[in-house]
Amino acid sequence: MTSTRLTRLLSGPDGDSTPRLGYGADYNPEQWPREVWEEDVRLMREAGVTVVSVGIFSWARIQPAPDTWDFAWLDEVMDLLHQGGIGVDLATATASPPPWLTTAHPEILPVTATGETVWPGARQHWRPTSPVFRDHALCLVREMANRYAGHPALVAWHVSNELGCHNIYDYSDDAARAFRDWLRARYTTLDALNHAWGTAFWSQRYSDWEQILPPRLAGSH
Repeated sequence: MTSTRLTRLLSGPDGDSTPRLGYGADYNPEQWPREVWEEDVRLMREAGVTVVSVGIFSWARIQPAPDTWDFAWLDEVMDLLHQGGIGVDLATATASPPPWLTTAHPEILPVTATGETVWPGARQHWRPTSPVFRDHALCLVREMANRYAGHPALVAWHVSNELGCHNIYDYSDDAARAFRDWLRARYTTLDALNHAWGTAFWSQRYSDWEQILPPRLAGSH
């Protein structure tokens, strides 16, 4: 159990059960030459680091193509950290989809209130309501879990990263469908929604659920 490993990691020396705070940071070994990894771990130990987050933005490295997986580098990182007595808060790596996915499926990208696509090139360029994104993300998460759930370095799972940081708003068609589903559950009938929303003003009364959109940019005076 990762909870048992975390408790052991944060316990004091010589079995002291006094709780301690974990001390660490994000670690991105894929951004650095392989030759420095041992030194990284050595310096972490000297600094008193007990846990690091790994793999947050590594989807493209872990899955360089739709049916291709590369875990060799991550296996080595996990082993090195464990040998150094450093626990791993392992990310699901779903924070930023790889270029092959956004190129093949641009429909996973968020859309602004003015209808503009939020293109890749930064991070979190995915819409939470996209079934295509969820399918690919779930495939990645399953591969990660199956491979590392029993690794002795693992002490916690880092789910995505900073959820809602860059993609908190999405006005895509996927979002519109999800919004309508939520409204049906909340109001049950269109009559109840029209009454609650005051749609008698400005000829806004809805006669079909499909007419309802997320609050995209509209003129108002």
